[in-house]
Formats: sequence, C-alpha cells, structure tokens
Amino acid sequence: MLSNDSMKYTDKEIVEKGSRVLIKELGYSGFLRFIRRVEGSSKEDYLKINEEVFKGMSLDDIFEGAKEHWYDSDSE
Repeated sequence: MLSNDSMKYTDKEIVEKGSRVLIKELGYSGFLRFIRRVEGSSKEDYLKINEEVFKGMSLDDIFEGAKEHWYDSDSE
C-alpha cells in the first residue's frame, strides 16, 4: 500500500532527499547525468539543485564521496 508520508516534507526536502538517494545509487556523475537528462523536461534549475545538493561540501568531500562510490561499484 502506498504511503502518504511524502506529504509531510516540503518541496525542498523532497528534492534534497531524492538527490541523496540518486547520488547513493548512481554516484555523483550518474546523478549529474540524470539531472542533465531530465533538465529539459523540468522547470527546476539545475544550478540551484546542484548548489543545494553540494551545499557545505568542499571539493575534497565531493571527490571522496565519488571515490567511495566508484570503489563500491567495482565490487558489484
């Protein structure tokens, strides 16, 4: 049965949570490819989403996360 739990989140929270799930499953480069792909059919601003997703992260943090995902993907 489908839950209405998503209704308790703001649009911003939904974007943040969805972005985190996509990053976890696809990695950073896959996430960015996904955003570019749907960008034409979406009214969302890619740069704003990108800014929210990586807010507070240094380039080193982003690189380490990408490297971890890369290594995790190798073991699948």
